[in-house]
Amino acid sequence: MLVNKWHFTVDIGNEKLPFHAEILEENQTIQFYAINGDERIRADEFEVRGDSVFIRLPIFNTALIGKIEDGIISGSFFDYSRSNHYQLPFTTSQDSQTRFSTTASPNIDVTGKWQIAFSPETENEYPAIGVFEQHGNRAFGTFLTKTGDYRYLEGNVSGDSLMLSCFDGSHVFLFKAKVTGNRIEGSFWSGSHWQEDWVGVRDENFELPDPNTLTFIKSGYSKLDFSFQNLEGKTVSLNDETFKNKVVIVQIMGSWCPNCMDETAYLVSLHEKFHKQGLEVVSLAFEKSDNPETNVKSLNRLKEHFKIPYEILLAGKASKTEAAKRLPMLNHVLSFPTSIFIDRGGSVRRIHTGFSGPGTGEYYKEFVEETNQFVAQLLME
Repeated sequence: MLVNKWHFTVDIGNEKLPFHAEILEENQTIQFYAINGDERIRADEFEVRGDSVFIRLPIFNTALIGKIEDGIISGSFFDYSRSNHYQLPFTTSQDSQTRFSTTASPNIDVTGKWQIAFSPETENEYPAIGVFEQHGNRAFGTFLTKTGDYRYLEGNVSGDSLMLSCFDGSHVFLFKAKVTGNRIEGSFWSGSHWQEDWVGVRDENFELPDPNTLTFIKSGYSKLDFSFQNLEGKTVSLNDETFKNKVVIVQIMGSWCPNCMDETAYLVSLHEKFHKQGLEVVSLAFEKSDNPETNVKSLNRLKEHFKIPYEILLAGKASKTEAAKRLPMLNHVLSFPTSIFIDRGGSVRRIHTGFSGPGTGEYYKEFVEETNQFVAQLLME
């Protein structure tokens, strides 16, 4: 009965957030996948105990826990990394062709590129690019910001309304908007703890600031320098023999950060491609817990999931302010992740703020191609 396609509805307060999932038999075990567009996220654990279901989602300290009754699963999504026992109720039904309920045929087409402003006309306003693709009443896309993207979004169009959502084990994102001509206006919810408005216009030429110009080495400093403990308690320094005469990428990240996970997957592949030519990667982890053992456990889970072959160092608390204090040679830490590219002579050649992952389509492909070429160039110098 559990092996089927499922439609989840998460209660985030005044709104309901839907996503698709599939429970199937794979290699003689039962697996759970959360589905957002082209992305299928497999749970680390799926366990049935009597009438109860326990689903531990990958990497992040989150789970779906529910009971089976009359052919449906109902329960709560738990995010143990947040305070105050953060949980969101959910219900399910078996199979559903549409993610959102649609009541009218589409009379708009959102396909294309949009200039977006979140929290418009407030002191917290920030720009973004919306990239959407529509096929009939189905819609896909994401938003790119200076600090990263909102990953894979999937939804529907009904009449003049666009509805998109994402559930990836960390993000619980819902976007709703109305389209009038070339203008779009709507709201964004992140779980039950955040809501903001957003507006936009079609603009194929709009671009965000160059992510390679937003973070830099401050005047008075010549090089990057740090010493932190690794997951085994050994102190690792950028001055160690391991990194001498090597091209080094230093990743500022956290195990709680979905964009960091997308970047980590890329860095693992980059390390595999160029390590023998002299590339080293090291991650500086800024974690949420005050308990070092909890942080080590989270990072070891991350390391195992991505098969990370390089060092992960415990650098401090999950705070941009804290990260900037630990790396005082930087003008700021604007985003998790941020990646610092260092040449064989120890000079910082590039600092890339944020990360636009595979959910951004062509943006991601262009980034991978350009970055691979840049690293190859550094290795040849």
